[in-house]
Amino acid sequence: MNRVPVFPLGLVLMPRMPLPLHIFEERYRLLVARCLEQDVPFGVLLHTGTTVQTVGCLARIDSVINRYDDGRLDILTIGTERFRVTAMHEDQSYLEADIEVFRDAAIPGEEVQAVSDLSRTAIDDLTEFARVAGYDVDTTMLESLEPEELSFLLATTDVFSTEEKQQLIEMRSTPDRMRRAARALDAGRERRAMTQRIREMLGKDEEDIDHLFN
Repeated sequence: MNRVPVFPLGLVLMPRMPLPLHIFEERYRLLVARCLEQDVPFGVLLHTGTTVQTVGCLARIDSVINRYDDGRLDILTIGTERFRVTAMHEDQSYLEADIEVFRDAAIPGEEVQAVSDLSRTAIDDLTEFARVAGYDVDTTMLESLEPEELSFLLATTDVFSTEEKQQLIEMRSTPDRMRRAARALDAGRERRAMTQRIREMLGKDEEDIDHLFN
């Protein structure tokens, strides 16, 4: 697979992460129809409003949730592999791209234990972040993930801006991505905890005091 249809979006899709989409533009209806008919993925690239990034993630259509009488579709897609664009084509109604798929560099044998310890720390950081944020995480599921998968899951959290997520998906080092995510989660936990304490002291909603930390 060298050439794929491309769907520019204002988000960053990570491998193995779900992405529901509402398809309404005619060109993207054609894109989805092609992917369903030929059983091929499409590429998701971040569109910043002025430019389209050249590193993204392939998305495979998992299911069609709804079909509307006017042709619109609700679909569920799953991120698969990351890719880098080598050439862009505009001869269809939607973009196409020649791509190269890539993965993180292999973890050297002598670093496997260190990465395992880093994964454990990252899971603890995510669990604590979730506790402060008021939701639960499935630690058993997290512990079943390979380090690379875990690092991508961490990268989806809302402590990162869209631009930072783009940087994370472009990284080729699992340990570096995990360290960066763990640091951001720890800082995010501290911020949320402090916001909560101040909110309780002042009797205000979080958005009313959010400016104190910006």
